[in-house]
Amino acid sequence: MPQLGADMAAVCATLHRRGGVDLVTGTGVAGLRGTGGVTGVELSDGRTLPADVVIVGIGAVPNTAWLAGSTLALHDGVLCDDGCVTALPQVVAVGDVARVGGSRAEHWTSATEQPRVAVANLLAGRTLRTARALPYFWSDQYGARIQFAGRRHDGDSVRIAEGELTEGAPAEGGFLALYERDGRTTAVLSVDRPRPFMRVRRELARGESRVQPAAL
Repeated sequence: MPQLGADMAAVCATLHRRGGVDLVTGTGVAGLRGTGGVTGVELSDGRTLPADVVIVGIGAVPNTAWLAGSTLALHDGVLCDDGCVTALPQVVAVGDVARVGGSRAEHWTSATEQPRVAVANLLAGRTLRTARALPYFWSDQYGARIQFAGRRHDGDSVRIAEGELTEGAPAEGGFLALYERDGRTTAVLSVDRPRPFMRVRRELARGESRVQPAAL
């Protein structure tokens, strides 16, 4: 997955393989086969995988069609500064539809944290507070807890700060990986290392709060 980068995504993929799951990557779905029920999934490379049940994850698209033609700036959401304030006076946006400070965070924390900031700025008539939350997600897979926070970019180096990898897979006890650029930590990935992860996450969040508001 792009958030982790190729190397760490490959490490997390080993959790699936150890759990008996075959991952098929580098191809797409051409169609579903079956009459009255699914019997297989046809891939774009010509293969067909037998299947009794198919779960489809298609992602999310912000619902901004009703705003088309308005003077609001739209690009994968409603463009806002770091305080959820749009370029129009007295108009703010929050949640999945808001592209705050250049990024759109589809997470429940955005829906709970951004409104307080947006309302304060709306009442003030200008951006006084910011809501540039640190991206974060977690997932429990095959008995392991995966946690990630920060903003990884292409070119960041990855360093295993705690624990280790064994043949490209998390060793017993998990690991903590730091993404770094120009001597600065940009993101953190943890497998079964919740306490050190939370420590690094707090440090990243403090650094995030010092970022100056982004212009539209």
